[in-house]
Amino acid sequence: MRSGSKAILLIAQADPGFENAWPAYVQQRYMLAGLGLKSPDTRRATGFDDFLAALEKETVAFGKPVVYVHGDTHIFRVDKPLFGSTSRRSIENFTRVETFGYPDTHWVRAIVDPQDPQVVSFRQEIMKENLVNHGVKSP
Repeated sequence: MRSGSKAILLIAQADPGFENAWPAYVQQRYMLAGLGLKSPDTRRATGFDDFLAALEKETVAFGKPVVYVHGDTHIFRVDKPLFGSTSRRSIENFTRVETFGYPDTHWVRAIVDPQDPQVVSFRQEIMKENLVNHGVKSP
């Protein structure tokens, strides 16, 4: 990229369902094995297929950190869910950050450091006022 950008941060509401495009061995290992289920033989098409294909192509071409931040399903996580359609391996310069949401209403701090090879890192910020006591007494 000629602009000299060190990273790209995309922010959207939608969870594009990265897991739907995972290779079967990854689905089996991370999602289905504990449930005693087998990966489907054919992949179900979704409305995000073109977006994920473009995201893969542009992320690989950029070659530097690309971060996709989203809410939607609101299961807090920072992971590497984008897999190469040819390599069938995780695309290492891509990171997904999924934010908190109701009923776990907290927030995520983004730390930008152009000197860090990853450029952007994230830290969860837990709001004490929003903690739910699950029958555990506070110290």
